[in-house]
Amino acid sequence: MKSQNVSRAVLAAGVGAVLAATALLYAPEFLGRGAPPPPGPAERAVIAARAGAQAALPDLAALIADREEWLRAHPDDGASWAELGTAYVERGTRLGDVRDYPKAEEALRRSLAERPAARGNTAAQLGLGALAGARGDWRTAREWGERVRKAEPGRWPAYPVLIDAYNGLGDYGAARKAMERLEELHAGAVVRARAAQTYRDRGWREDADAAALDAAALAEADAE
Repeated sequence: MKSQNVSRAVLAAGVGAVLAATALLYAPEFLGRGAPPPPGPAERAVIAARAGAQAALPDLAALIADREEWLRAHPDDGASWAELGTAYVERGTRLGDVRDYPKAEEALRRSLAERPAARGNTAAQLGLGALAGARGDWRTAREWGERVRKAEPGRWPAYPVLIDAYNGLGDYGAARKAMERLEELHAGAVVRARAAQTYRDRGWREDADAAALDAAALAEADAE
């Protein structure tokens, strides 16, 4: 049970990074010259996603409810379908509730229907990669991750998907290279935490400990 929970946490961290690729819709709107109001639950979920971190579950639920409501009125919004689908994947992964996965696939496929991959919809592709990883379909996860990597080599949320996929396939050399590329593209606490997970899984305890300490030292936002 403990190893299952650890694996679920690692996967959820990867999905949180993918959600960062879709967190495009919220920008604080300041009225007048006073201090901005504190962010609401859905906004906090997006702030966490932009950092590549996991949102609090109540905030994630608020984001899902907000996107569902928005899409009832704007069903042609491909970006919001990608965001909703990826949020479903994260919630299902963290709660161990596979009932979210069919809804996630439907939303992500709808996103691609509204904005195909050929038109640059990498967010939906990464969401499908994260979904495949959550289902243990590592080959499909690798295929989606590699599609995005080839199209946009500098898009850092592709690499957590690839790290999980390569580890799941037992290709640890490729997972290490993906980790190194991720560190080149996106610095900070979340990436160092991901490095700690990778090192731990390889049995490199001293490296894992050092990376975890780095992550703790670099953490600034509450989500991190």
